Amino acid sequence: MKVLITGGSGLVGMSLTRSLLSKDIEVVHLTRHKNSKAGVKTFEWDYKRKYLEQGALNGITHIVHLAGAGIADKPWTMKRKREIVKSRVQTARLLLEKASEQNILLQKFISASGIGFYGAITSEKVFNESDQRGSDFVAECCVQWENQAKKFEDICDVAIIRTGLVLAKNEGALGKLESSVKRGLGSPIGSGNQYMPWIHIDDLTGIYEKALIESPFKGIFNAVASQHVQNKDFMVSLATALNKKIILPKIPAFMMKFIFGEMSEILLEGSRIDNKKLIDSGYQFKYNYLETTLKELYQ
Repeated sequence: MKVLITGGSGLVGMSLTRSLLSKDIEVVHLTRHKNSKAGVKTFEWDYKRKYLEQGALNGITHIVHLAGAGIADKPWTMKRKREIVKSRVQTARLLLEKASEQNILLQKFISASGIGFYGAITSEKVFNESDQRGSDFVAECCVQWENQAKKFEDICDVAIIRTGLVLAKNEGALGKLESSVKRGLGSPIGSGNQYMPWIHIDDLTGIYEKALIESPFKGIFNAVASQHVQNKDFMVSLATALNKKIILPKIPAFMMKFIFGEMSEILLEGSRIDNKKLIDSGYQFKYNYLETTLKELYQ
């Protein structure tokens, strides 16, 4: 097995790389700029120029596609929206074109996606993989992302991992929330009733490894822990784990909309997501309860 990871220097990519290397599995990264952050061989690529460094796909048996501009890193201007979509879709398209041209004998293509596929709504429904897409921007992004990934089915098996909020100490979204709580600003957002489907980084890494190693593992899977947690309870649990108090009351929805515009949808809304398909596949979660998960992270 030789695994190519796009977005390998990110939170998930680094965790997966470390784990695979510990199992003596060969890993290489695609990167926009040469670096040695992960301690693996890197190859340059640029989807805008349709460029892929020579030799990048040599001997590759599996591709894990994690690359993509951060959803919440910058304001959602039209230009930024296009970049968010293109950095996911056109990169996958480039990989498929090059793999086909070079007759690479891929066994599996594994793509990230998001639970935003179901739309930024708060309801009593518990969404599973067979439910319809949402109608907002993030849902449309996920649809295009997944549709491009499915085109790899012409040459290999495909697995798509719809991911919730990834919990890792001092990193990613949790790192930003942690910083707010430490300043006494970690108040519930809007009504606080929106759900925040989450997953521990170790579980997400384990799911990607399962997708890599098990040949029957294909299709779409929701990668979230079993416990459904609302925003107001999440923030209280995080404050408790950090031994901090939340000073301010709830942050009004209108203020979030004023500050973040359309992007506020992903903060103000959220529904429950079902993970039964993943459990039925044989995956056993290590972290299913938020309170104990946060306690372990910050112990």
